[in-house]
Parts: sequence; structure tokens; C-alpha cells
Amino acid sequence: MGVLTAGLLAASLSFAATTEGKEYTRLAKPQPVAAPGKLEVVEFFWYGCPHCYAIEPYTEAWAKKLPADVKFRRVHVMWPGRSDLEGHAKIFVALEQMGIGEKYASRVFRAVQTERIELRRADTLFDWVKKQGIDQAKFKSAYNGFSMGVSLGKLSQTTQDYKIEGVPTFIVNGKYVTSPSMVGTEDGRVFQVIDELLAKERGGKSAAKPTAPAKK
Repeated sequence: MGVLTAGLLAASLSFAATTEGKEYTRLAKPQPVAAPGKLEVVEFFWYGCPHCYAIEPYTEAWAKKLPADVKFRRVHVMWPGRSDLEGHAKIFVALEQMGIGEKYASRVFRAVQTERIELRRADTLFDWVKKQGIDQAKFKSAYNGFSMGVSLGKLSQTTQDYKIEGVPTFIVNGKYVTSPSMVGTEDGRVFQVIDELLAKERGGKSAAKPTAPAKK
């Protein structure tokens, strides 16, 4: 057997080694998808989570190459008694309402995790928003809007509905749960698991090619 053939076989076996109860589990109560007719992947995350930040380059690279039948969305977690989450969740909601949540996700992560900017302080946040070229008036309107409390309540309820206990956690098509901690690495491996589960949901058809790990 040639070196190339052996390498390809090893990669194939590694990809096919996903097992229920190890790299992924099933939700006790399946949840409806947000976009009927499409396969869905939901990432539960927190801007203040270093593990979420560690896999962000891989998340971004994978999301850019999604097949047409897959919808990816993020949900910022809200756990009871965790007041430290609310300030970041409000940023998520405001950006989502403006339709630019995905565009600025990495920038918010970088500001919080690397630049150590306290975006939970409104004055600091609004100044940062302006520097990013975001319409400050529109952002303030969304951030301070009457519907913000309702939106935060929905995040809290969704976090409870999916029984999320840690982040980052990925839900595939409302049925399967996987995460870097389950897989054992904070790199592109979790997206190989996700792609395999998506293939499973397609009825055993060949999975989309795993995204090559992004360079940090």
C-alpha cells in the first residue's frame, strides 16, 4: 500500500470513527429547526468564553463553505444567575437585529478576549461600535430598545430548551449534540463530526468534505 493511499485510508477511518455517546449524543427532546426544509446547525456560545474564541477561526472557515441545504445560526447563552452574560448577550441581540451579527462576531470576540475591552459598559461599547463603522444610532436603538428584554428572555428559554450546560456546544438539526470538549480537541475536528451528522440526516448520502483546519 502506498504512502498516499495509507494516509487517505487513515483519514477516512478517523472521519468515520464518530460514535454516539462519545463524540456526540442525542437531545432527549428534539427541537424544531428555525428554517423548515433546511438542515440546521446551531452554535451556543458566549463572547466571554475562551474556548468559543479558540475555535472561532474554524467556525468561521466552516460556515463560509456550507452547502446550500444547511443553515447555520448562533445563540448566545443566558443562564439563570449569570449577570456577567447579559451585557454580552445584549451586544449579540443588537447586532442580530441589525442583520450584521455574523459579520461582526469575530470582531466582538477579539475585542473581549484579546484586546480586553469591557464591552459590557455601555459608554465603552458605543465608542467601540462607532470605531467599527457600525451605525451607532441604529445600534443604540436596538441595544436600548423595548424588545431587548423579550429577546434576552428568548435566549434564556432557548438555552433551557436545549439543556445547554457548557459552551461552545453545537446542535445538529435539532437532534444531535456535539462540542470540542466531547471531541477532545479545540480545532476543526468538531466540524468533521458535524458534517458526518449532517450526512446522517440526509439519509446516508455522502457528507460534505470536512473543512481544513484554519491557521491561527
